[in-house]
Amino acid sequence: MFVVSKEMAEAVQQVFHEQGEWPAVAELRRHVHIADNASALQAVRAIASWRTFPADPPARHHEVKDGRADT
Repeated sequence: MFVVSKEMAEAVQQVFHEQGEWPAVAELRRHVHIADNASALQAVRAIASWRTFPADPPARHHEVKDGRADT
């Protein structure tokens, strides 16, 4: 198990989309030690499928009991 930073994910995703799976495996291995190709490839495929989220999620408005919107 390992933690993937935003920068690491972006690097792996960029290589994956520009060069393919196996170069992305090499990029992932620059950051973390993964012993076997199958596990590394599975991790790359998972990371490549992640989508990015906005920096700040949109504000949610909550309804209060009297019907007014609370921000």
